[in-house]
Amino acid sequence: MIESATYDIAVSFAEEQRTLVDEVVEACRQRGLTVLEGNDLPQAQVRFFVPFVSTVDDLMLDGDEHVLPVLTGDTHAPAPFLRADEGLVDALVSRVEAAETAGRNRVSVADVAAAVKAPRPEKSALRSLAEQLAASSRRDLAGTMHLGDTTIAVRVERSDDTVYALEVRGETVNFVVLGGSTEPLSTLYQRIEEMLTA
Repeated sequence: MIESATYDIAVSFAEEQRTLVDEVVEACRQRGLTVLEGNDLPQAQVRFFVPFVSTVDDLMLDGDEHVLPVLTGDTHAPAPFLRADEGLVDALVSRVEAAETAGRNRVSVADVAAAVKAPRPEKSALRSLAEQLAASSRRDLAGTMHLGDTTIAVRVERSDDTVYALEVRGETVNFVVLGGSTEPLSTLYQRIEEMLTA
């Protein structure tokens, strides 16, 4: 019987993330981790599968403890996502050391990669808009957002400025522009874009 190669982590990434991932891989190796790049060895055994994604929507997880997704975009990283920042390598080393101490088994790359479902379909322009609005709290805007499987609801406001409410349910778009304006939706998009870039 041929023994499988073993690694601490296996990374997966899109080509546009290569520079970032190369830096992380090199830093992990300098810290003593063994790293598998790519899926050329599906029978290799790993402690963690580390997919790099731009948004939370790029990945659907089944809660597998061997998956440590890394978020490279500007949005908040909810658990179990890790941020691609200066603390990432420390977090990966810590997780590997904790797994070793706990005696957790490695799993095959093929098995753990199967726990990560295919990305959701391409995001619509309105879903992207909803994410931009959610991130806009850093730009002196206040708001709430709900992203469901079939519904997106956003409410945005700024002190002394107009309040926008936008709901997308299936193919139906409902919006409210308070403050006396009844301009069409295209003008609403333009106004929101102006607010986000201000």
